[in-house]
Amino acid sequence: MSEPIRLFIVTDDAAQACLAVMHCHLSDCPSFVRVLTSAADIRAVPDGARCIGQWFAWSDRSPTDAQMAWEWRRDIGGIEGVSLAFFDRVDEWNAKRRAAEEKILAEALGEAADGPVIPYSEFANAQAAARAVESETVAVLPKQSRWH
Repeated sequence: MSEPIRLFIVTDDAAQACLAVMHCHLSDCPSFVRVLTSAADIRAVPDGARCIGQWFAWSDRSPTDAQMAWEWRRDIGGIEGVSLAFFDRVDEWNAKRRAAEEKILAEALGEAADGPVIPYSEFANAQAAARAVESETVAVLPKQSRWH
């Protein structure tokens, strides 16, 4: 069974909103957060849901369908805002996630530290040489200059 949605982020740019609100990339967004960009999804937000609007291109002169849906959904009521206590819990979640990532990265780098370190140019040349195909039919052009 999936985890219940604890926060709906209503936005016009899902990736940017996830970074702004949750301090993580959209691909790393936790399962308890749902990011909504379409008018139909915004209208379908259930009563009692915790929501935050994070808009990056809000327009009063020519609002999008999603903007109008957000205004309509807020006007009919039944949704909650986001408290500072909730953001404190989000910060705790981010701290735990970063600590786990740091541990995984430290272990991976510890295993890789046993190998030799070579300059990037040598690495790039080795990669190019490994991909090169030997051929006796490749023509070598004479070194001529157009100006001589």
